Amino acid sequence: MEKFYDSLYQFDGNDLRLFFYNLLNTVDRYGTDGSIEEKKLAAGLVNILQTQIEAVHNHKLQMNELQQYVYLVFSLSDAGSLKVTLSKIGKRELCQVLAFNELFSVGPISNLDTKTGQQNRLFWLTENDGDFRYTPEHLLVKMVEAVKNIPENKTIVIWCADNAHDQTGLRFVLHLLRDRKQPVNVVNVTELFNTTGLHNKEGFNPYFSGLIDREHFQEIVKKYYEGVPLDPNQRRRYESEWLILSNENHMLRLWKEGSVKGTDETALDEVIIRSIIELEQEQDENGFIKAGSVVARVSDTSHQLVGYAFITNRIWILVNQGVLEFSGMPRALYQFSVRLGTVG
Repeated sequence: MEKFYDSLYQFDGNDLRLFFYNLLNTVDRYGTDGSIEEKKLAAGLVNILQTQIEAVHNHKLQMNELQQYVYLVFSLSDAGSLKVTLSKIGKRELCQVLAFNELFSVGPISNLDTKTGQQNRLFWLTENDGDFRYTPEHLLVKMVEAVKNIPENKTIVIWCADNAHDQTGLRFVLHLLRDRKQPVNVVNVTELFNTTGLHNKEGFNPYFSGLIDREHFQEIVKKYYEGVPLDPNQRRRYESEWLILSNENHMLRLWKEGSVKGTDETALDEVIIRSIIELEQEQDENGFIKAGSVVARVSDTSHQLVGYAFITNRIWILVNQGVLEFSGMPRALYQFSVRLGTVG
C-alpha cells in the first residue's frame, strides 16, 4: 500500500481527478459488462466508495459547524500565509479562507458581478497577461457565488493592505455583500503594522502583506483574527466607490493619497524609464539591463501592486514605440533585457 500512497502524494489536483474518473469508469464497466467475479468486485467497490463519500461529506459538515469566521483574501499566497499562521496560533479550525485569484489593479472591472463582465475580464487577461493561468476552483464566477452564499451566522473578515489591488477587491466584495445585514470586519495589515508599534524601520511601507515578516504578521493575526468592525458609513462609501471605479474605462488602478485612482495604462512608463537609468551600473557588456531588475525597481520605487506581467507588457510597448531596445529570449518567456532606445 505504501507504493500507492507515494503515488497519490505526487499527484496534483488534476491528476487526482483523472485517477478517480478512470477508477469510476473501470468500476462501471465491471459492473455492467464484466464477469461474475468482476461484477462482485465492482459492487464491493461501489459500497466502499459510497461509504467514503458519506464520511467526507460528514467531515465537511462538522468543519462548517466549527468555522465561525470566513476570511476573504485577494491572492493565493495571502491565503497560504494566513492558513499557516492560523495553524500556529491554534485558530485554523475556526476559520474558512476564501481566496480570489485576480489582480484587481489591472484589467476591466465593469459589471464584474455579472457573467458578461467576468467573461470580458477573462478575455482581457488571456490576451494581455502572459502569466495568467486560471484553475476551475478559483474562477471569478465561483468566487462571486461563494461570497454571496456566505451564511449570515458567519463572521466575514476581509484581509487587505494599502494597494490598489487589495483595495479595489475590498470595494468589490462589499458591493457583493451590499444586501448583507450582518456587520463586515476588515483587517488592513498596512494600517495595523504602522499604528500598533510594529513599524521599526524608517521609510518602510508594507504595501502588501508579503512584505511583513512572519513574526510581526503572526502578531497581527493573533491579535486581530476576529477582524475590526467596519463602520457602516465607511462601508457605504466603499460600495459607492466601487460603482465609480467599475463605471470608469480604466485598465489600470493605482493607490494614491489613501484611495484607488483609475488612470491611463501609461502612468508607470516614466518610472520604468527612470528605473533603467538608475540601473545603468547593472548593464551587461552590450548596454542591456535585465527586464526582471527593471520590474523589481519599478515596484520598489512606485509601491504599486500591479503585477510582473503588466510592467513587462508596458516594457514591450515601449520597445515597440522605439523608446526602449531589447535583447534576449522571446517575449513569451519574459527573459529579455532592455536599454534606452533612440526616442525620448
